[in-house]
Amino acid sequence: MSEWTSREERRAAARAEYERVMTTASPDPAGAYLEAGVIGYVFGEMWRRGVLTPRDRRWITLTCVGAAGAITPIETHVYAALKSGDISYPEFDEFVLHFGTQAGWPKASVMQVYGMMSAYKIAQESGAQPEAPDFELWSEPVDDSVRRERGLSAYQQIHGVAPPPAMTAFQGRARLDYLYGEIWSRTKYLTRRDRRIISICGAASTAIDEEVAEHLRAALTLGDMTRTELEELVVHFAVYLGWNLARRLDDLLVAVAGGVDDA
Repeated sequence: MSEWTSREERRAAARAEYERVMTTASPDPAGAYLEAGVIGYVFGEMWRRGVLTPRDRRWITLTCVGAAGAITPIETHVYAALKSGDISYPEFDEFVLHFGTQAGWPKASVMQVYGMMSAYKIAQESGAQPEAPDFELWSEPVDDSVRRERGLSAYQQIHGVAPPPAMTAFQGRARLDYLYGEIWSRTKYLTRRDRRIISICGAASTAIDEEVAEHLRAALTLGDMTRTELEELVVHFAVYLGWNLARRLDDLLVAVAGGVDDA
């Protein structure tokens, strides 16, 4: 049985959810896209579904709009994430660094600019002076062998299995040494669960099945996320990057979860 007794009641709840999530007034439902899409499904249903935390949903949204390069959603969702308090500016700054490894520095630069603009706007609105944000410094330089060992160890901890041999410069220097040894190893502002969500959505945004499957399997076997939470991630992902890519992600989750259950 529906929780609503009328369209007006459902619409009022949806608009209230929009205002809670976006921290701004809801637009009038002046067209099919806004009424049945944005207000109706996105905020009337998807954002209200529970299962995931508001923080989880912010990471999915920010990763997806950043991957899409959609300027208006980037601007509004970065502002809302910071204004709501679901994410602090240092956490957002660390997100941008991790996002850069998933979508590339050019797209991450756009997110960083809108983060700075939003932080300044929020400070102005509160009458406060913007402060220089705290951030975790880049790791101290070490010998190449020590750096490689750190990357190997981090990969093992993050995926629960040893990495394949590094046969190219990318596999060694870029992926093991930097991505795992120096980015995934940063723990001051993002948890492993945070980085897992960002990585799944980042890889799924470009349909890199091997990377997605690796993170789905690790999330399940290491206890970062349950299957129910991952299924909800797919529902949220669908809104911001489309049902076609979400179907692919959902199929991978079903296959990976089946393998984990059978193991």
